[in-house]
Amino acid sequence: MDLAAMRASVREDLQDTDAANYRWSNDEVDGAIERVVREFSLACPIEVLTEITSTADSKELDISTLADLLKVCSVEYPMDLEPRYLQRFETWGGKLYMTDKGDGVKKARIRWLEWHTLDGGSTIPEQYEEIIVLGATGYLATSASVYTVDRASIAGRHATINFLKWGQTRLDRYEKKLRQLGSRIISKELYVED
Repeated sequence: MDLAAMRASVREDLQDTDAANYRWSNDEVDGAIERVVREFSLACPIEVLTEITSTADSKELDISTLADLLKVCSVEYPMDLEPRYLQRFETWGGKLYMTDKGDGVKKARIRWLEWHTLDGGSTIPEQYEEIIVLGATGYLATSASVYTVDRASIAGRHATINFLKWGQTRLDRYEKKLRQLGSRIISKELYVED
């Protein structure tokens, strides 16, 4: 589901489908969706493996081509040794610095985590799209409760309370689902400090 389809799903859940009289602007809806996609990425990032040719006589690898990089998890250089040889490393300014120097021929295998996106096609698995809608609608409804304070409304004086209660219920469900996803991701130590 791309951004336009996700926006339509969020609007449908909010019962905000009258294009001539939207309660939330597209920018507001897209902002809530983007926030939830970022939070989802932290709980359930995309796992990627990329091989990059080392630089001769340099500990530096250029990782600026790793689009939407969230975190580098490991660097295997040289590759395919038994047991695997994992480098200690640090990242800074689109560069990765290994402990060992490269030779300009052998490749390094980078395991990294990537942010999810909805631009140009979604990276979010279909079974998790409901989580994005749930979170975005929760954020939008709670923001609407703040907006309706001290305003006249055809829903009466309970509009603020109803928006807040409905939005908070959705956010509670969303956060519970995110925690369940996050509990599946186990922190890994690939080597022990001396």
